[in-house]
Amino acid sequence: MAKDDDIIQPFDFETQISLLSQKVRIFQETRRKRHVVTIIAGLDDKSIDLKSIASELKRYCATGGTFKYDKKFGPVIMLQGDHVHKVVEYLTKKLGIPKENIEIL
Repeated sequence: MAKDDDIIQPFDFETQISLLSQKVRIFQETRRKRHVVTIIAGLDDKSIDLKSIASELKRYCATGGTFKYDKKFGPVIMLQGDHVHKVVEYLTKKLGIPKENIEIL
């Protein structure tokens, strides 16, 4: 049986509109010589709960990660490893963000 946590609740109309208009940037950084981190920036933390999206992304990519406020980019989701294509797939299929609004740097 599916638990309530496994079922993704549909967003209300205002949240769906704000997701469609967001410009999301996905990029990678190399830390400590060889450790790669995938960073998702540009999601608006006022309209959606980024902590729950971060935990769903960690589960979807089967990796560790966190949600932080960055001085340069604002609220970001950081995932351990190279997961750019999985993140794009998750954002388009699960959250409904158009591919035109996702920028891979």
